[in-house]
Amino acid sequence: MGRTVSSQPLQCTACGANDVIQIELTLPDGAEVEFYSCHTCEARWWNQDGEPLALDTVLDMARKSR
Repeated sequence: MGRTVSSQPLQCTACGANDVIQIELTLPDGAEVEFYSCHTCEARWWNQDGEPLALDTVLDMARKSR
């Protein structure tokens, strides 16, 4: 299944700035997640399938393999 990247600027959930990068990653267990980072306020967050993920959850997922 292909992933679509929006052409719209990403907006920070913390400060509202449009200075956010998105990095799509496939973790060792095969899970696809997105990492977001705001250059303005340095907020960082993770999503999977449009839902927020806690950092601890992402780290646990990254430790697992298929």
